[in-house]
Amino acid sequence: MTKLEEKQALCNRHRALLEILLKYGTSGVMPLPQLRALCLAWGLYPSTQAVNRAVRELRAAEILNRQTWVDNNSDLLLARKFVWRYFAGKDSQETATPRRPATMAPYILQARKIDWLLSMVEREHLATLEAAETYLRRHGCTVFLRLSDLPDYYRRYAPALSAENPENYREQLARLDADTAQISALALRQPEKIPSPSVATLAQAHRRGIYILGISPSRRTVTLALFAGRRTKAARVMDWLIDAQAWVNSLLLYYSCTLVVYALDNAHRTTLRAALTAPAPGRKITPYWRERLIQHHLGGLVRIAVKDTDFISRWCGGIHRTDCF
Repeated sequence: MTKLEEKQALCNRHRALLEILLKYGTSGVMPLPQLRALCLAWGLYPSTQAVNRAVRELRAAEILNRQTWVDNNSDLLLARKFVWRYFAGKDSQETATPRRPATMAPYILQARKIDWLLSMVEREHLATLEAAETYLRRHGCTVFLRLSDLPDYYRRYAPALSAENPENYREQLARLDADTAQISALALRQPEKIPSPSVATLAQAHRRGIYILGISPSRRTVTLALFAGRRTKAARVMDWLIDAQAWVNSLLLYYSCTLVVYALDNAHRTTLRAALTAPAPGRKITPYWRERLIQHHLGGLVRIAVKDTDFISRWCGGIHRTDCF
């Protein structure tokens, strides 16, 4: 058996593990403890040791690489070019080398999303990868969608998104298609300015780190998530929430929003809550977050919650990296 055939056979044997790595990791990158937790939650391997053996085999075959995670102890797994080649069914010349971020910050953000996914899998008893995917699609969740996925998202949920304001829907979809074409042209080193209407889209929220957790037509509500960093101030949270509500109402008339702000730890939650609930300037009683909503005629229409995820302790060994968080 040639080296290429050996790699192909290993990818066949561990296809589901590699699929999870590409689907939920940033550029095919994920901390090993989280990959292990997902594989075990979905019954792909019988034990922690079995997952570790699979990873060692894939690393030995130069299908995966590793570097040290922020806890200075665990592995951060990185899919090599062959993984994309395997899933695309292309040869090496037809497959682009994956781009890596210059800092750990994007990997931290993705790890926080995976932390949310694991909590959801446990809470909803989603015993397979397919069950989790079905759940995310049924709720219209965008947490794991890339910007290039958003035009397809608009089309998939067209019955809901276009029902009340079809003109705005078409305009926003045109903007998303134009942005995606522009990104593709830049990736091919063929920059092209594509005229598109200046309208707010879901892409703006995604660039700010705000994602849809779920849409409920029966309750006429949209639940959003923000994985806030320590530098995210209350004013920025409210700016983004007000813009997000404006986007929701551009398509879904009379829907309300609930923003769930996920904090890194209890100290982070306490700081954010204190800033959001402090009396607004010039007010003795009205909290800052409510005053901002009243100013934009959104009083009673928007809710906000700040939750402690204990992310630093559970996934980062209690180590705080100021350049990442």
